[in-house]
Amino acid sequence: MFEAKIEAKNWKNIISIIGSIIEEAPLKFTAEALTLRAMDPSHISLIDLELPKDQFIEYSIDNERVIGIDVDEMARVMSRSKPTDIMIIKADEDANKIFITFVGESKRRFGLPIIDTPEQSQLKLPDFPTNSIVGIDASLFKDGIKDASIVADHITLETTEEAFIMGAEGDIGDIETKIEKDSLVEFKLQETCRATFNLSYLADVSSSITGPITLELGLDAPILMNFEAGGATIKFVLAPRIER
Repeated sequence: MFEAKIEAKNWKNIISIIGSIIEEAPLKFTAEALTLRAMDPSHISLIDLELPKDQFIEYSIDNERVIGIDVDEMARVMSRSKPTDIMIIKADEDANKIFITFVGESKRRFGLPIIDTPEQSQLKLPDFPTNSIVGIDASLFKDGIKDASIVADHITLETTEEAFIMGAEGDIGDIETKIEKDSLVEFKLQETCRATFNLSYLADVSSSITGPITLELGLDAPILMNFEAGGATIKFVLAPRIER
């Protein structure tokens, strides 16, 4: 049996980010934390999440377990939460259900089936060269993504000695967003780098982020995004778009 209590708005934010990447989530509950590591259906991105026990109002578990959920169905339930609701999440394997209860002006309970989804904690974060580390406010990053989406379905991220550059080029034109290093939260450069990525993945995963994002970049290498949401620490890896 697992039962925990958390602010509904925090869980809603986490589910929004997870749902932008994966359709089914193998949630691993341990004595210390809720964790998740999974790849998207196309296997070009990976999400790694840890929500420590101390981020819950209450947290009770008898044995470590993995519980599979349909993320879209969970998102539908979370859409019915109110900003001030406290959420109780309870897994009942005998009933093969996970129960979500919102406690606020009223008390509402939803039951969702536990689904079979392989536990993927054995997946390893890929080891790739990092030449640049860029800390950027989420609003700046999202603005660059939105600007690029006007002209293309991919975006090129580049670091130079003085700036972080987000650019895109398509049939209807091109766009460049240049952020000088003094305007960044963090900027570490070993070598200049440049890589191109699918725009929709970055747009989807960043849409619910409100704080700073740390980007680890290499030359034509995957990008590693580090950020926090809803009390969880999240890492997101996306493979580059290789020009042929």
